Amino acid sequence: MAERRVGVLFSSAAFAVRLAWLADRRALIHVVLVQVLLAGAMAGGLVVVQAVLGSVLAHGPAAAGRSPVLVPAVVVLLVAGAAVGALRLSGAARMAVLTVKVDRLVAGMVLEAAAAAELPRFEEPDFHDRLQRAVFASRRQPAMAVVLLVTAFQAALTVVAVGGAFVVMAWWLLPLVLLGALPAIRAAGNEHSAHHDLHHGLSENRRLREYLERLLTGRNEAREIRALDLAGVLTGRWQDQYEREIRDTEALLKAHARRRMAAQATGATLTCLAVGGLWWMAVRHLLPVPVAGAAVAGVWLLSVRLNAFAGMLTGIGENLLRLTDLSSFTIPTSDFSTAATAPTSRRKPSTRTELGLLRAERLSYTYPGAGVPAVREVSLELRPGQVVALVGVNGSGKTTLANLLAGLHPPDGGRLLHDGEPVTDLAAHRERTAVVFQDFTRYRLPALDNIAFGRPHAAADPRRAREAARQAGALDFLEGLPDSLHTPLGKEFTGGADLSGGQWQRLALARAFYRDAPLVILDEPTAALDVQAEEQLFTRLRRLFAGRTVVLISHRLRSVRHADRIYVLQAGRVIEEGSHETLLRAGDHYATLFRTQADAYRDTVTP
Repeated sequence: MAERRVGVLFSSAAFAVRLAWLADRRALIHVVLVQVLLAGAMAGGLVVVQAVLGSVLAHGPAAAGRSPVLVPAVVVLLVAGAAVGALRLSGAARMAVLTVKVDRLVAGMVLEAAAAAELPRFEEPDFHDRLQRAVFASRRQPAMAVVLLVTAFQAALTVVAVGGAFVVMAWWLLPLVLLGALPAIRAAGNEHSAHHDLHHGLSENRRLREYLERLLTGRNEAREIRALDLAGVLTGRWQDQYEREIRDTEALLKAHARRRMAAQATGATLTCLAVGGLWWMAVRHLLPVPVAGAAVAGVWLLSVRLNAFAGMLTGIGENLLRLTDLSSFTIPTSDFSTAATAPTSRRKPSTRTELGLLRAERLSYTYPGAGVPAVREVSLELRPGQVVALVGVNGSGKTTLANLLAGLHPPDGGRLLHDGEPVTDLAAHRERTAVVFQDFTRYRLPALDNIAFGRPHAAADPRRAREAARQAGALDFLEGLPDSLHTPLGKEFTGGADLSGGQWQRLALARAFYRDAPLVILDEPTAALDVQAEEQLFTRLRRLFAGRTVVLISHRLRSVRHADRIYVLQAGRVIEEGSHETLLRAGDHYATLFRTQADAYRDTVTP
């Protein structure tokens, strides 16, 4: 187990160094060279101190001023001190720039890996735990790991340099000093492993806290939170979750503080024994006084460096172990050597092509963790220019089937065929598909962006956006905004404006028109529209999407009666299919649903 931990630490250290190399290799080389020079200066200073002590003692304190070594040595120390100060400032400046660049690099890697994950992954709690840990690790952790590694590198160089001087002066002291540092190093290793285990155990706890924070601080949630007086309840739950982390952290720190104090006491005792041994040998003339004096300085310097190194091990180890969360999340889903080094290039915007015949053969899909399939062996055809409707009660599998047709989920069983060829490249299939979801995203960005996101890999075209908005019935209210299509859609931004639910829905439709894809999937596209606006939209649907294949999902059956073909779903299966008139004549499930809705609608009409 210990060997595996050491292997993980070395692997993570190599990962951190590679991040720094990719972020700014010149800055990394500069920082490392500065540390080498600083360590060499420290060892050289120890040698100069020994020479000065020897010269002073040889000529006597009264004649110290006539020593041929004293004045040049002092000048050398002063010049070296100034040079060391300049080196430290130079290294610190480059290190600050390097940490910022590493932060940007790592945050981009996490975002790219999350964006590259297929939609089914977002249904898995383990994926969200790994994502949360990767996000946590990306926040200054890699940059801090680089800083700590550089500092540890300098400490190691100092130990080597001073140890080399010890070999010349009093080699037998080196094992004793090194032995004194072992308990502290071992205690630090155990502590960083415990911190990492605690961090893993708190992943879901932290995700829940972040969700509660969004509920308590979100603008959209503020109205209902206050209407239900939920603030106290949610804050209490947030406090309870935080209390668990505090309790576990406190227990861990208490246990390891005792161990570290015992380790430091052991190291201090051994250091005192080394100094005492030097004094005893100097008194009995077994060791020259200049050598003994320099060796005492060296013992002190070496013990300080080793204790500092042991103290850093906890931070270094914890940082490096957290980098395993980052590397395991980002590397499998991205090209580390290329995607990490440069901004993501824009894809070449696609142009609309004819869809051809799209056929589903016995499609099945089960959500992760669910025991029952959401879609079971569904077969259907989508022909160019047709409007096909999917209907059924809530939970019948309509939206899941639409996700399969759009290439958002790979099916568990069956296959999707395009002109007789299996659809294997889901990303390419999504490029020829426009989807308007029932729970579409409301981007708190300018209206132009909200529409132009339909073709994100091309520069926004205001003329085309206005035409798409006109087709969706959104142009009039968008032009009435303070800065027309350039108005931010959110009161929380300067100059921003709010939209109604129906206006947001028209904006989502405009995004679909702007995309100009041959396959259009509309999932409850009129849920936020009034009856008159809904009727107008469906009346114009075939003309607006002329030449495209349209898949329409609606719980209002009166809206789909003009579809070329209607598929009725129940418990994930297609139980009926045909035109509106054919299904009514059959008198089965669809006819029952349609007449029930029609009767309910007639009952609401005032005589």
